[in-house]
Amino acid sequence: MGKARASKLIRDIVEHALVIDQGKAEKVDLLKNCIKWATSNKREFLRRSLQARLVRLHNDIGEFMNAQTLGQELSKELKKLEDRELLIEVSVEESKSAFNLNNFQKAKTTLLTAKTSTNSAFASPQLQASVDLQSGVLYSSEDRDYKTSFSYFYEAFEGFSSIGDKKNATVALKYMILCKIMLNEVDQLPAIMATKAVVPHLTDLKIVAILSMADAFRKRSLKDFIKAMDEHKSELVEDKVVAVHSQNLERNMLEKEISRVIEPYSEIELSYVARVIGMTVPPVEKTIARMVLDKKLFGSIDQHGDTVVIYPEGGSTKHFTRSLTTVKELTETVDVLYTRAKQIK
Repeated sequence: MGKARASKLIRDIVEHALVIDQGKAEKVDLLKNCIKWATSNKREFLRRSLQARLVRLHNDIGEFMNAQTLGQELSKELKKLEDRELLIEVSVEESKSAFNLNNFQKAKTTLLTAKTSTNSAFASPQLQASVDLQSGVLYSSEDRDYKTSFSYFYEAFEGFSSIGDKKNATVALKYMILCKIMLNEVDQLPAIMATKAVVPHLTDLKIVAILSMADAFRKRSLKDFIKAMDEHKSELVEDKVVAVHSQNLERNMLEKEISRVIEPYSEIELSYVARVIGMTVPPVEKTIARMVLDKKLFGSIDQHGDTVVIYPEGGSTKHFTRSLTTVKELTETVDVLYTRAKQIK
């Protein structure tokens, strides 16, 4: 058997072994032993491809520092050898580990290396889809550019689907739905979910979890949102990409819940709003104050009566104009009094 064929056979055997449900340590040891064998037998290409697989495994099991250390060493070697295809794979994994370590600048830099390599060398559909997926992650998490992120996730979904990689296609679809939630475009989801390519993924727990979040967001129900997060912790809370947005999502949900409660009223007690939502008064009052400042709510908080006053359309402008007039008149009065006080002296 030739060296090339033997190397491919070993990689295939290792890949199948890693799919088997076994401990994390056993999987790492398996790869390390194979790397040691390849090194001792001077199978350099096999050794590098196995090391690249070990970088991905470290990321998969949450050992991000190990992924960074090995990835950096391997990247330097691959750049010297101009092995661009393997460099793309390792650079994407480096970007993933940097993202999970909150090193967003490093995540961007290493992803740029991967993108540059895809422009100057052939990249398999699997690699291109991986680059697109990681691009979507960074655009959504760092830049909050959810429209661009959705485009990248869609490209990744199509790429993974075209080669039958259902696992990664499901991840891309999950993040597509997340972008629609963040864009407040959940009304578009039924049409997306009805497409032929998406239907096979609907029973996956990842999609069930993110759709339950989307449904809570659509209903503007903070209670259902919190319930979804509690019931699907592994898919929502423990997913770094979703977790990056969880605070914003919860804040948006709280704002929507407050808006739903106060919509029918021109004035409403803070304690009533808090009671209906199921929270204490201080966080509700703080959120309403922020909504007023951000012009998401036209109204004010009456500190004496502990109520929220909601202005009719255009009412806030009139109120603001009157306030400016009052301040101007008071300023003029103070100036006159100051001038008279000086004359008395």
